[in-house]
Amino acid sequence: MLSTYVSYQLITRDMPKAIDRVEREPTVDRETKYYLENISKVKTIEEFVKDDRLFRYAMKAHGLEDMAYAKAFMVKALKEGVRDPDSFANKLQDKRYVEFVKTYNFERYGEKATIYNRALHDAPTNFASTVVIGTMDGGFGFVEDEVGYYVSNISSVASIDELMADSRLLYVAMGAFGLDANTETPERIREMLEGGVADTQSPANSLADKRYAHFVAAFDFAAHGAETTSREVVQDAPKYFVINTGLALVKPDAAFVKAETDYYKANIGKVRSIDDLMRDQRLLRIAMSAYGLNADTEEPRQIRAMLAGGVSDPGSPANQLADKSYAKFVAAFNFVDHGAATTTRDAVQKDTLKLYTVKTESGLLASSKYYIDVETNHYLANVGNIKSIDDLMANKRLLNYALAAYGLDPTLEPPARVRQMLEGGVADPKSPANQLTDKAYVAFVTAFNFAEYGEAATTRTPAQLPSIDKFLRQTLEENAGKENEGVRLALYFERKAASLTNFYEILADPALAEVVRTALSLPDSFAAADIDRQVKLFEERLDIEDFTDPARLEKFLTRFTSMWEISNPSAPAQAQISVLFSQPVEFGVSTDLLFAIQSMKR
Repeated sequence: MLSTYVSYQLITRDMPKAIDRVEREPTVDRETKYYLENISKVKTIEEFVKDDRLFRYAMKAHGLEDMAYAKAFMVKALKEGVRDPDSFANKLQDKRYVEFVKTYNFERYGEKATIYNRALHDAPTNFASTVVIGTMDGGFGFVEDEVGYYVSNISSVASIDELMADSRLLYVAMGAFGLDANTETPERIREMLEGGVADTQSPANSLADKRYAHFVAAFDFAAHGAETTSREVVQDAPKYFVINTGLALVKPDAAFVKAETDYYKANIGKVRSIDDLMRDQRLLRIAMSAYGLNADTEEPRQIRAMLAGGVSDPGSPANQLADKSYAKFVAAFNFVDHGAATTTRDAVQKDTLKLYTVKTESGLLASSKYYIDVETNHYLANVGNIKSIDDLMANKRLLNYALAAYGLDPTLEPPARVRQMLEGGVADPKSPANQLTDKAYVAFVTAFNFAEYGEAATTRTPAQLPSIDKFLRQTLEENAGKENEGVRLALYFERKAASLTNFYEILADPALAEVVRTALSLPDSFAAADIDRQVKLFEERLDIEDFTDPARLEKFLTRFTSMWEISNPSAPAQAQISVLFSQPVEFGVSTDLLFAIQSMKR
């Protein structure tokens, strides 16, 4: 019969092969197939515990097979979940119950508990919340109005005098470069603009603060004259103005904006009446969004009444509203005055589309629900194909969605930084993500945890394949224990080691405590000693961090299996002695000492 050490080594040196053998056992294979075929059908705690085969499989996977009969006990733990520190599971000393409830987290995820995946379920929920929070910001309406005004009027400005004469345009223009027109004197602003930037000694270039030079370079009437405001840098000013306002808005992906604008261009000319526009919800959303209105939240009767009333009559429904968003929308889509020719006008063909494009690219999209739906559907249809960090980094649309879902602005996060965070994972307390005060990155990396789960990160369902892996490992350990309990203890300790943070956790688990006492040659009676005294001795003899180091852990378990073999012989004495000679025990326990101990036991 093989010794404890040799049996343990034979298993751990090729763990995949050992697991494969277990998986092919007829009983294991049959129960695993049943579990896979049925677990995703379970939608409630009651359904879960009612199916005895499923429930027992799950309990065994978490080392709780002996408690499978206590269904009322487990129902209480599942119903209370783990989010509340005072929940039933969290109060139990044995943390296997917390692990079980986290895996089958009905309290948090409801009917999705058995199919839950962070990347598939948390990200879309978070993304929707981020968009809604952004559009509900107190300054949103003001910023949207100012951007709309700028887009509609900046192209008509042909000189410094005209820009200075319009305080709203000037406010956005300067705000785009981090300057506040309300705190600067008109004389100072004019001096800067008239001086230009061609001369290195000009007023703007003479300032240490280069924001003025950037502002003047954009609005350089001295160099570009009347063509100044038609330049791209001037037309794009609203995007930077929004950024500088500090609003945490989600900016739609370029692919989304292009798809919507292409659809608008291709179809708006076909619209000949109010009825035509109302029938095409996609066109209506785009048109209304351009003027700060949300077609998803406005009543169709309200929209029709506004359009039918026109704007020629001061008493029309649109003109009666204090908020002039509807009046602007109706003025553009003025079927009352222009009839079938309405959509051929520049107000519809050019101005509306320009407003929509700038606002969406700036994150001022009014139709947030529609945007959320489009982007979420695209995300869900494609995220399962993401198998690595490289895949995620290469797909900018999915990456931007994922970052935004966890409160990270894609426009401000350098790709190198994102990659560094993902590669570092979250298992190590010293990883880049864990070192940050802002825990947004921890949440992001936890959801897209390629460092820990590899290609399964975006498809991993804790209640499915991970539970099966745990079941197979648990069965492997049980099988080993039938022949040698020491091997089972060693395998169990090896599985738990990386998660251990202090010796109190070890003492709370009888199996782990037995491994440590055996390795340190402590008598069974030591288990009755004061807890703090036990911990102090463990700390003097061992370093808890060694258990997270594979090489040091192996040495420790070599010591344990050798000491276990002495107390629980599995082979003739001579064979045991040869094993001890061939595999020297570390941690200061010499082969000679073990030989002497063995001799005394004969």
